[in-house]
Amino acid sequence: MSQDQRDYQDIRDTILMVKGRFKATSLNLYGQFMLVFKNESQFESFNAVISTYSDLYNLEPHEDWTRYREQIANVKWKGNFNKTMTASIMDQFKKFSEEMNSISLLHSNVSDYDYNAMDIILFDLINRIVHDKNLVLETAIQELAPSEYQASLGAVEQKDEEETAGGDDFKVDDDSVILPVKPIVAPVKGKPIYELRVGDRLMVYILPQSDRANYFIDLLNLREEKEVLPTPAEVIDIKAGTGKNNPTDILTLISKGIYGKFTETEKQVKLKLYNPAEDGRAPGRKKTGVSPSAAGPEQEEGLSFSKGTMVMLSLLLVILILFIVLIFLSW
Repeated sequence: MSQDQRDYQDIRDTILMVKGRFKATSLNLYGQFMLVFKNESQFESFNAVISTYSDLYNLEPHEDWTRYREQIANVKWKGNFNKTMTASIMDQFKKFSEEMNSISLLHSNVSDYDYNAMDIILFDLINRIVHDKNLVLETAIQELAPSEYQASLGAVEQKDEEETAGGDDFKVDDDSVILPVKPIVAPVKGKPIYELRVGDRLMVYILPQSDRANYFIDLLNLREEKEVLPTPAEVIDIKAGTGKNNPTDILTLISKGIYGKFTETEKQVKLKLYNPAEDGRAPGRKKTGVSPSAAGPEQEEGLSFSKGTMVMLSLLLVILILFIVLIFLSW
């Protein structure tokens, strides 16, 4: 294919995307979304998030789509969002993507840069979830040639993979993987990061920031509905900076060949240690109230006590019957 043919193909197959932000101040809700069209009847991808934090509204729609992708992902990874409403708006976009006539109309409005018509459709979609007649919506349309889109997407995915790999500061076996994780903070009962020692077991979340991370989340059975569940991880190595503000890098072992890495800049922060009696979760197992080893003896003792109680009640019942029979015979 000649260069002219490739240029024509790029123009014909232009990638259209819509970036937007919205706010419902009366409900203290703020949101962002991004829609990428594959063609006139299908989304290539869509993503959205709703939060009560107003800084989510700071990113303007004219910013590049990679900024929107990163911002939405970061908010979700940090957990600073309304999970119920975010799930609802994602379901709303999914249902919309399955309505051929609706998505074709939206694509036509976007390709014609008809902001009025486009915003009416998007306003209605979002307001079905937010329910605020004073909802404020701002949008922008971005066009990319397929080659530009793939190049940008490749750069983003490469960045994700580099973050997932965890860098060269920790050495693990070649067939192992280092995933980005987030520890659970416990301000009251947690252990300060400066007191952490190799062998300590922390509770961490695997951050679902790449296909590889999501693969291991599902492999370890750490996803429940639309939430990522925490898991115990043993501290394997600690690299603490010498300066007051230098970050501390911590490597943890989640399961055989699966490591988790995180960085903390605040040395006074307290992290939650793994407590089998409270957490009762290990990779690949369903969550339970207590660990299986701790639950066994207590359950057996409870069962034995229950049988003894039944025997005693039976004896009392027999004695009572005999007593009643003796009373009747004495008459």
